[in-house]
Amino acid sequence: MTEGEGAERLVAGRYRLLRRLGVGGMGRVWLAHDQKLECDVALKELALPIGISEEELSARITRARVEARHAARLRSHPHVATVHDVFEDNDLPWIVMEFVPGARDLAEVVRSHGPLPCAATARIGAAVLDALMAGHRAGILHRDVKPANILLAEEPATEAHYRGELGQVLLADYGISLQPDSGEPRLTATSGIVGTPGFLAPERARGAPPSPASDLFSLGATLYYAVEGNGPFDRPTPYGTLTALLFEEPPPPVRAGDLGPVLAGLLAKDPDQRMGSDEAMRKLAELADMPRAAPRMREPAAETTQLQRHKPSTLRSPPGAPPAEEGQAAADGATPPSYPWRAKLRSARVLGGIAVVLVLVAGGVWAGAVLLNGPNDKTAETGKALPYGNDVELTRELKPGDCVHASWPEGRFKDLPKLKIVDCNSNPDGQVLDTNASTSLGEAKSNGQGICIGLLRDTTRKMVDVQSFALVPSGAGWDSGVRNTACLLFGKTVSLYGPVGDHRKHGEQIFVENSSIGDCYNTRKLEEHNYAHILVDCTTPHELQGVGYVKAPQGMKFGSWDAIYDLCVKRYGSYKNPSRDLYGWVHAEQTWNQDFRFVMCLLAMPKPGQKLPPGSSVPT
Repeated sequence: MTEGEGAERLVAGRYRLLRRLGVGGMGRVWLAHDQKLECDVALKELALPIGISEEELSARITRARVEARHAARLRSHPHVATVHDVFEDNDLPWIVMEFVPGARDLAEVVRSHGPLPCAATARIGAAVLDALMAGHRAGILHRDVKPANILLAEEPATEAHYRGELGQVLLADYGISLQPDSGEPRLTATSGIVGTPGFLAPERARGAPPSPASDLFSLGATLYYAVEGNGPFDRPTPYGTLTALLFEEPPPPVRAGDLGPVLAGLLAKDPDQRMGSDEAMRKLAELADMPRAAPRMREPAAETTQLQRHKPSTLRSPPGAPPAEEGQAAADGATPPSYPWRAKLRSARVLGGIAVVLVLVAGGVWAGAVLLNGPNDKTAETGKALPYGNDVELTRELKPGDCVHASWPEGRFKDLPKLKIVDCNSNPDGQVLDTNASTSLGEAKSNGQGICIGLLRDTTRKMVDVQSFALVPSGAGWDSGVRNTACLLFGKTVSLYGPVGDHRKHGEQIFVENSSIGDCYNTRKLEEHNYAHILVDCTTPHELQGVGYVKAPQGMKFGSWDAIYDLCVKRYGSYKNPSRDLYGWVHAEQTWNQDFRFVMCLLAMPKPGQKLPPGSSVPT
C-alpha cells in the first residue's frame, strides 16, 4: 500500500482520512479530520490476516472494542495518549485516538539521534511509569510497553533536550495491539502470547497471565533500549530473541551510569524479585533531577500519583537486654532496602472474580479467591446480599484498614475463610490494605489477581511470613453494588498481632509479626528482660532500626540469645562496626512453638543510652 492510498476516504460518515501515519501492531494508523468536531485525530484501523476463522475474527474484534474502552478510562492522564472513541465500520473496529502533531515514537528517535542520556531516559521512564501505575490501580494492564508505543511530542535533537528537557511523553496503544504486521515481529494469540519478544516479560513468554510486574519488565527493557541504543535481548530472529529473554542475562549497560541499578531491578527475570513500581518511581525521579511533567490541559486525572513520606515500621529490642516476650528477629533472604518515599496512587475500587488461584510471590504465596455465587446467595437480615457470598459471612463491604479474624474450614488458605471484622489491636489475622476496581467481572477475573499482587508487593517485601489474598464480591454482591476486590494481607503461620504497613501509627507497640524492614523503634521496659517496641519516626533520634529477618534453624530453642545474635551477625555483619551493633528480636515462645521462628535483626548504638541519629541507617 502506498503512503496516500485510502486518503480522502470517509469513515463512519464522519472521519475523513488525510494520510497514513504508519503501521502499528494492530493495523494502519491514519491522520483523519473529524468533520463533526472540526479537529484532527488519529484513527487506528484493524488489520486482519487472510483466512482468519470467524471465531478468531470475533474474538479479536471483541478484544479491540473492550480494550479501547479500557484505555479511554485513562483519557485524562497526562502521559497517556487519549482514546476518544471506538466504532465499527464494515464490521471491523476503528479506534479514535488523540493526534499529537510532530510526535515521534521513542524507537524512531533513538534510530535517528542515537541513545539518549541517563537523565532524559529517566525522565521518560518516570512519565511512562506514572501512566502504568494509574492503569494498574484501575485494573488496566498495558501488556505491550515498548519504544514504538512511547510518543515524544518534541524531538530530543537539541542540546537542551539531551540534558533531559524533553517535551511531552505519552504512552500509546494501551492494550490494543492485536495483530502482527510485516514490519515488526511479534508473538501473537496463535502462540497464546501477545507481545513483542524483545520487550516481553519472561513469565509472559512462559504462558503466565499478565500482571503489573510484567509491565515493569517491559518498561525496563524499553529504558535499556533508550539509553543503550539496542534492546537487552536483541538477536537476529524473533525466536533467538525469545531464547535470550528466557535463558540469558542482558549485557551490562555501558552508557546507563546511575540508571544501571534501576534497569537491573526492572529486568529481574523472577517477577517476585523485580523492582516494585514505588521504588522505581522514586529512583527514576531522582535520576531525572527535575520536577515531574506539568499536567496537560485536560480535566484532572481520575487516578493521580502522590508522593508521601513513608512511615517507619519495625519493632526492636533494647541494646544490651535480651528480649523475652517480645524479642529480636530478622528475615530470611530479605535485602534491606530503604524506602524513604513511596508513590501511592489514590485508591480505585474493584470487583469480583471466579476461582481460587495460588501464585508464588515475594512475601509468600498469593491466594486469589474469586467466588461464583449466583442468585441463591443468602441475604443479610437487612435484605441486602452478603457482599462476598455465604462462605465468607460478612454483611458489609471491606474497606482499606479493616482488620479481620479468619477461620479456614479446609485449612489455612485452602478455601474461602469465614471472616469477622475486628479491632486492629486485638491480634487480627489479616488486614485490608487496598481495594481494586474494574468495570466488569470479566476484567476482574483477568487482571484482579495481578493487580492485588502489585498493590501489596512493597508491603510483603518488607515483612516476613505474610501472604496476600484477594477477596472478590459474589455475584449477588456485585449486583447489589459492591464493586471492590479487597486486597488483604494475612500472617501465614500466626496472626499479625496488629495493623501493618501504613496503617500503623507512631507511638504504637509493634511485634515481629507486623514489623517491616526499615522500621525505627524506641523501647519501653515492661518487666525484667522484657521490652515493648514502639514505632517512631525515623527522622528523629531512635534506639533501633530493623535491617532484615532470618529464619532460625528447626532445632534452635526459644531464648537462645547468643545463637540468635550469631544468626544476625552472620547475615547482616556488614552493619556491625565500632559505631553500630546488631541485635536479634523474637516474639513470644508461644508463636515460636507454632513455627513462627523468625528473628528480626536490629541495628543499634553499642553503648546504653545512645540513639541512632535521625535518618535511615539502612541504605538502598
